[in-house]
Amino acid sequence: MASTPRGGNPRMRGTAALVCFLIALAVLVLFVYVYLSPGLSANGLLALLAGGQFSAALYGTGIAGFALIILALTLVCGRLYCSVLCPLGTAQELFWRCGSLLLRKKGIARRGYTSPSRARYAVPLLAGLGMVFSFTPLIVIFDPISTFGRGIVALRGALSSGLPGGGAEAFTLILVVPMALILLTAFFRGRAFCAWCPVGLTLGLFSSAAPLGMRVSSRCVSCGLCEKKCPAGCIDSKEKRIDSERCVLCFSCAAVCPTGSAAYGMRGTAAVSGEARRVFLKGAGKVSLVCGAAYLLGPGLKLFPRQAAAGAKLPILPPGAKNLRHYASRCIGCYACAASCPVDILKAKSGLRPEMDYTSAACQFNCVECGRVCPSGAITRLSVDEKHRTRVALSTLYFERCIVNTRHESCGACAEVCPTGALTMIPYGESGIPFLTRPVYDERYCIGCGACLAACPAEPRAFTLAAVPEQSLTAGSRPPEEAGDELQVDITGDFPF
Repeated sequence: MASTPRGGNPRMRGTAALVCFLIALAVLVLFVYVYLSPGLSANGLLALLAGGQFSAALYGTGIAGFALIILALTLVCGRLYCSVLCPLGTAQELFWRCGSLLLRKKGIARRGYTSPSRARYAVPLLAGLGMVFSFTPLIVIFDPISTFGRGIVALRGALSSGLPGGGAEAFTLILVVPMALILLTAFFRGRAFCAWCPVGLTLGLFSSAAPLGMRVSSRCVSCGLCEKKCPAGCIDSKEKRIDSERCVLCFSCAAVCPTGSAAYGMRGTAAVSGEARRVFLKGAGKVSLVCGAAYLLGPGLKLFPRQAAAGAKLPILPPGAKNLRHYASRCIGCYACAASCPVDILKAKSGLRPEMDYTSAACQFNCVECGRVCPSGAITRLSVDEKHRTRVALSTLYFERCIVNTRHESCGACAEVCPTGALTMIPYGESGIPFLTRPVYDERYCIGCGACLAACPAEPRAFTLAAVPEQSLTAGSRPPEEAGDELQVDITGDFPF
């Protein structure tokens, strides 16, 4: 009867790898569900999942918040966060497993150990410096939850409305491309993107010093099975070494090792210090230390806040975004706000961050979901009463386009849906037609919700909206005694219609 290797029962090691992958897959399924299914229950789960992502936690509460828990866990146990909680990492591994099955049938051998370029350390360094200057495009482009969230929301929009013909929808569809390229690469190369991810690189710095991790014992026979099964390409079977900085703790190596030499456990003080010394002697450790520090401290510094360029057209920001300076310096582009919007008016119109798009709908008067789910603090939470009075834009009425003026027909759709009473109807005596009324606009009560624009039947529409430089609280809805008898406004519902 054959004896069981000291590395443990092979079946147990295989079960551990399977359980780890199934947990990660469950987290991925939850992420896909909450991004594709807007609703109060899904939005609550979305806020929890998005807030648990490392960059979101770093921006939202700083290094002293949940990000510190992730760092402490990584410093002790290794990159469990990347193994279980990162949806983009799990999606890459899922595609890699599918690719393995296909390539095996075709007799194509997988590439094994790869030594990544040191140029990858420039990503967290530049991202951290960008945070200091409130310039965050590298985070928006490279952060895993940002790439995943944008891709899922853009895909949802394309599937729900068909292939877009142009404009904002076409730009949104382009946002699927980065995630598609990452997953296509994963099909052939595994979790290659993780070697360039600022979160992975920063956590890798802590993982390399962790006492717990994957280790290779002296029983290793350099068969190469673990190297072929490693989705991160971090196992060098010839040298009998696992790069703990890149290891994402998928446990695939332990599951296939015939001698049980690849296992998770105490790596030993000598092994950890010896590896760290070798890395530092090569210079990568010093570089990673500087880059990791820049990335971790960047959100807390913000020494040079960006100002909007003079004369530039301002985007209309979600209620609670305050101003472009605040929004641009905190938004990581995860699109949780766009996923939570019940009328789908938060879109990528001209950049990587969501903006208000009133083309087909208006911002619902009682909705505060975008601030509820924002994990980074880019959109502050508003109460319903604050939302009722938060001005994000100002309307302009062009009465010469109104069908009351052009056709002398009764309308009043704009006044009917205006939730604050900024629009009222008064007699249009100049027309000479009895009982014909015309809209009158009072900007004191306008919050820029876009209800008037969405309801206007004129072509071109009789309203335009322009962003305000600084979101502010208005005095509130027009008092009933000022509305007159012409209009009865119900401000309890969601508009328009």
